[in-house]
Amino acid sequence: MYGYEILHEDILDKLIKNVRKGISQHAYIFEGERGGGSFSAAQLFANTLVCSKEEVSPCGNCTSCILAKAGNHPDISIITRQADKKNIVVEQVRELLKDSAKKPYEDEKKVYIIAYGDDMNEQAQNAFLKLLEEPPEYAVFVILVENIESLLPTVRSRCEIIKFPPVSAEKIKAVLKKICPDIRNADFLAHFSRGNLEKAKKLAKDEGFMPLRSGAIDILLKILSADLAQSYDVAEFAELNKDDAETILKLWSGFLRDIMLIQNDGEKFIVNTDYKDKLINISERTDEKRIVNAMTEVENAYQMLKRYVNLHVLILNLAFRIKKGA
Repeated sequence: MYGYEILHEDILDKLIKNVRKGISQHAYIFEGERGGGSFSAAQLFANTLVCSKEEVSPCGNCTSCILAKAGNHPDISIITRQADKKNIVVEQVRELLKDSAKKPYEDEKKVYIIAYGDDMNEQAQNAFLKLLEEPPEYAVFVILVENIESLLPTVRSRCEIIKFPPVSAEKIKAVLKKICPDIRNADFLAHFSRGNLEKAKKLAKDEGFMPLRSGAIDILLKILSADLAQSYDVAEFAELNKDDAETILKLWSGFLRDIMLIQNDGEKFIVNTDYKDKLINISERTDEKRIVNAMTEVENAYQMLKRYVNLHVLILNLAFRIKKGA
């Protein structure tokens, strides 16, 4: 779409039509998962706002459009947290305040993309609020967030909120096949990435992912077995792949979901189609109640992982709890 990789054409089409009519707000919140298309959408929207031919913006031919597409437009700024900081800090917002006081260099609008608003600490948000209360007439702010609740209610109330839903698996699959025609696991990656194109692209390029997935299902078999001694193999596998702990838990969750679908005549809905025979085998010799219990334990482990619980203890406890629930 206009030379940008846009995954939510309907949303952008509405925004672009409004700009062509001379309608735009001073501040927007684009809510959507990182890697799910909101950043590219913000770039195209910024390009539309600075285009010198409003009635057909973005025309793609004027100097402003060319500079915007190249990422060099002087009136488009992208604010991110600094490499050595955990948050977008108040000093960055104060610099933004100073810059916004200066009129546009090239066009009628200056656009500021804050990527991501979740990274703004409370002090930075309060400083930014002052700008939202009395914005320069030429300034437009686009705040990207994964979770709108990370912003202060006073910030949210001064912005137009636009939600970017997860990208459909079919759309992700089409993009993967376009950039990698020989890809064999596009269908699985499209579903596993859960609407996040960037995750799908990253996994498609990761040569270690499919071997990790193969190892994960073998370990799941051990978790579901009655042999308690094999629980230690589970912990060892997790420790060897500790940098991929989150991915392993997501893989297990996906396998268990597919097993439960097979047990309930939902075979046509499974995602791990290349493991169909193995999953059917597990489903035939494992009680459905045990699968449901295992899914709950995996989800609990995933939440515990976010709290930095010791990985070895976490996975070992997970395996024992699933076996205990047999």
